[in-house]
Amino acid sequence: MGFPKVKTSSELREKLSETISEVNSGVAHIISHKTGNVVLISEESYSRMLGELEELKDISTGIFEIDSGKGVAHAEAKLRLHSLKKKWR
Repeated sequence: MGFPKVKTSSELREKLSETISEVNSGVAHIISHKTGNVVLISEESYSRMLGELEELKDISTGIFEIDSGKGVAHAEAKLRLHSLKKKWR
């Protein structure tokens, strides 16, 4: 995604269409306003970030389960799946 462009809210109003095109091309924007800043990213970037966040949550859950003794070793998981597979046939 690279470094975001910084614009004021006035600049955004003046160049809204251009800014939307840039954002959809992968250029994030930080819009500064007296009440606070906002970040504009494309829907594709947003969806990708949500997917990555979900994967990180899953990894974190797995690490927690392993550390707390709740995890199952890979070999054991394979054996369990094979036994379930036989039941499903």
